[in-house]
Amino acid sequence: MRFTFVVPGLASLDRAALASSRPLSRLASWSRPRVEPRGMPAALLASLGSAASEPAHDVPVAPLAALGAGVDPHASFVLAAEPVHLVAGREDVAVAGRVDDLSAADARTLVDALNRHFAEDGIAFVAPRPDTWFVTTNARPDLVTVPLDTVLGSMMSPHLPTGGAARLWPRWSTEIQMLLNAHPVNQARARLGLAPCNGVWFWGGGQLADVGLAAPFRVHASAGRAADLVRGLALASGGEAMPLPGSFEAAIDAVPATRPASHVVVALPGVGRALEEIDRAWLAPAVEWLERGRLASVALVTDGATSAVTWNARRPSAIARVVARAAPRRFAVPER
Repeated sequence: MRFTFVVPGLASLDRAALASSRPLSRLASWSRPRVEPRGMPAALLASLGSAASEPAHDVPVAPLAALGAGVDPHASFVLAAEPVHLVAGREDVAVAGRVDDLSAADARTLVDALNRHFAEDGIAFVAPRPDTWFVTTNARPDLVTVPLDTVLGSMMSPHLPTGGAARLWPRWSTEIQMLLNAHPVNQARARLGLAPCNGVWFWGGGQLADVGLAAPFRVHASAGRAADLVRGLALASGGEAMPLPGSFEAAIDAVPATRPASHVVVALPGVGRALEEIDRAWLAPAVEWLERGRLASVALVTDGATSAVTWNARRPSAIARVVARAAPRRFAVPER
């Protein structure tokens, strides 16, 4: 059995804290890091055997995330359409932040307003959760976008889409700003001192057909937007998506004897949890199983400020096990 951990933000932790982790040091002793400058989605797809698209195109995050959020896009082209708060400056508009506190009723009202406005344009908005929006179209636009995480806190203009449709979609974005700014939902939010949802950021476009074939795997992940991508990839591969248990042992026990898994992926919530807890509950027992030959490999996919990194350790030889005990390699995130 292969085991893969997806831990967002781990690579951004303090170097000393990372170097002090014994399980991470053992992984570093038995593998070499692979840096992915395109970020976590591309690293995750590559780690799970589904190559990302060429750099000239978007990593097809949106169709997979939609599937992971409960929306089957079929053959439609899908873009993430994230609700954002925009702040106008003298010469540009800043993408101040995500709007993730909408009620279900308010999100439904705003999405309905967008669908009425664009009813003749061949695009449709859907919001499986109040903080998770997508837009679908039957026609593939020539569009290259920038992930929202890259843009947050920055001015909008340098990050606008490029490609043959780069005039149309920004124009639609402007129409959306005008519609949402005047909407009663946002007027009510302003009276309550809440950030208005006055924009939508499009990114991560593609179709499910753009995703390379991956072998089926079982994923354990918490509910919510952060795990939609890996959950969708599991479903697209013919695998299973299951809730996140509390420990490595519980994830192993959750594998039915009648449906043995060749690859189990655990998507952890990220560095909001203490590294010591992740070590104790997940990494240490997995590395121990790897050392004893009870796992074929243990991989770790994470990201930091500028790139994503993957470590993939196979069962070490007897000599490698001895060396890792006597003189373990310090776990360090390589420079981009």
